[in-house]
Amino acid sequence: MRKLIRHNLGIYFMLLACLDFTLMGACAKILSKEISSIEIMFFRNIIGVVFLLWLLKKSKVHKEGGYFWLLVFRGVAGTLSLYMFFYNISNITLGGAFAFQKTAPIFITLIAFFVFKEKLEKKACIGIFIAFLGMLLITQPWADKAYHSGFDLKNSIIGISSGFLAALALTSVRKLRKSYTTEQIAFSFIFLGTLMPLLSMIGAEFFQSKDFHSLHMDFILAPFVMPSLKSWIIILIMGILGTIYQIHVTKAYGIAKQAGIVAGVSYFDVIFSLIVGLILGDNLPSAMVFLGIIGIICGGLILVVKGKK
Repeated sequence: MRKLIRHNLGIYFMLLACLDFTLMGACAKILSKEISSIEIMFFRNIIGVVFLLWLLKKSKVHKEGGYFWLLVFRGVAGTLSLYMFFYNISNITLGGAFAFQKTAPIFITLIAFFVFKEKLEKKACIGIFIAFLGMLLITQPWADKAYHSGFDLKNSIIGISSGFLAALALTSVRKLRKSYTTEQIAFSFIFLGTLMPLLSMIGAEFFQSKDFHSLHMDFILAPFVMPSLKSWIIILIMGILGTIYQIHVTKAYGIAKQAGIVAGVSYFDVIFSLIVGLILGDNLPSAMVFLGIIGIICGGLILVVKGKK
C-alpha cells in the first residue's frame, strides 16, 4: 500500500483534499441549523486569513503587482460564488451543492471560447453537452411541480450561478499570475471573502428578516447570530479542515506528474459529499437527479483532463 501511495502521491493528496473539503461542507451543513450561510462563510474565511498571512510572511517570492482592479474582480466574483455555494449547502443536499460547484469547468471553457477566442475542440463540445444535460436533469425545468424530483428554481439558479462566478474568478487568475504570487491572489480572495459577509451581516440589521425572503436576498443578507458552544467547536474544526484542504491541494498539484489526472480526481468530493450527506440525513437523490450529477461529473472530467494534459 505504501509503495502504491509513493508512486501516486499527487492522487493521494488530492483524495485527502476531497475528503477535507467534503468534511468542511458537512460542518457548514450542521452549522446551518443554527446560523446563516453568510455567517458560516465569514468564520470559514476569517480563519483562512490568519493562515494566508502566515504564508505571505513565509513566502520569499515577491512580484511587482499590477491589474489591481482585476485582482478585486477575482475576489468579488469568487466571494459571490461562495455566498451561493454555502447557501446551497444550507438549503439542498450536500451532494447537490457540490455538483453545482463542479459546473465551473463548463463555463471556463465557454469563457475561453467567447472571450479569448480559443478553439473549441470536438471533445470539449461533448463534455459541455454531457454536463449541460446533467444540469437539466438536476433542475428539470420542464417538469410539473407534482412530478418534479430535482431542486427548486431558486436553488438551481443560485447553484449554476455559483459555478459561473467561480469560472470567472478562476479565469482571471491566468492574467493575475504574471503580476502576483499564488499567496497574494489567494489572500485577496479570502480577505474579500471575510469583508463582504461582514458587511452583509451589518447591512442585514437595517432590514426585517421577512424582507430577505420576500426579496429573495436571504443568500446575501442575514443578521449575525451568536453561535452556541457546540457551534464554536464546529466552526474551529471547519477552519482547520479548510486550512488542511489548502495544504493538500497545493501538495497534490506540486507533486503531480500529470495535472489533468489530479484535476480529475478532484471530482471525488462530489461522491464523498453524497455519502456524507446521506449520513447527515439528506434524502436519496432521485434516479434523474443522480444521473444529472453523474452527467456533470463526466462532462467536467472530459473538460478538466483535456485542459490539463
